[in-house]
Amino acid sequence: MNIDLLVTKKGEAGLLCSKNLIAKALGAILDTDNGILSLEFETMDQMDLNIPIESEFFDLLDATTHLHVGSVKNNKIGQAYQIPLIILNDPYRTQMIQHTRPPDKPLSAFHYFVKNCVLGQPAHRDDMGDEDTSGCILGDITPSSLEFAQHLVRRHGMELQNIHVPEMNVPGLGLGSSGSAGRTTYPNGKAGSGQLDEDKD
Repeated sequence: MNIDLLVTKKGEAGLLCSKNLIAKALGAILDTDNGILSLEFETMDQMDLNIPIESEFFDLLDATTHLHVGSVKNNKIGQAYQIPLIILNDPYRTQMIQHTRPPDKPLSAFHYFVKNCVLGQPAHRDDMGDEDTSGCILGDITPSSLEFAQHLVRRHGMELQNIHVPEMNVPGLGLGSSGSAGRTTYPNGKAGSGQLDEDKD
């Protein structure tokens, strides 16, 4: 699995995965001493992402209580929700999270986030030696073109109508990747180098 950290102009942050996580993540932990970001799952397992988060993102993440988590395959969003972000050695972090709450409409929130991402970096790669996967996992996909996979379309519609949506998790979606190595920006809505004007819903 390959994972990118992405951010928006408004300071939202999230993890975009090349396939659905095998279990639902319950939280993320950032160690600013070494930049390692870890995910904790409902199965009690933990996954340490193998590419340190660059220090330039620390201030933004410090102001972010929750991370978006999602996956994309063939221009389709296959998973989308939010998890709390813990920062180690921050004595006020738990209190800060307790006074905030994730979005009431997680699918809509993720949809807005991913369409407005402007900057990011690789956060995890299965094969660190594969240069073909060193760029953004979206490759040449335009973020503004992303839509929900069929199993999420109805749930998203229910969210928009303020109907209670039961949770579900469908693992196993995947996405090929391409692009240049390192930090990524999105010119004209595509992964690569440059900048992207923020879409408006």
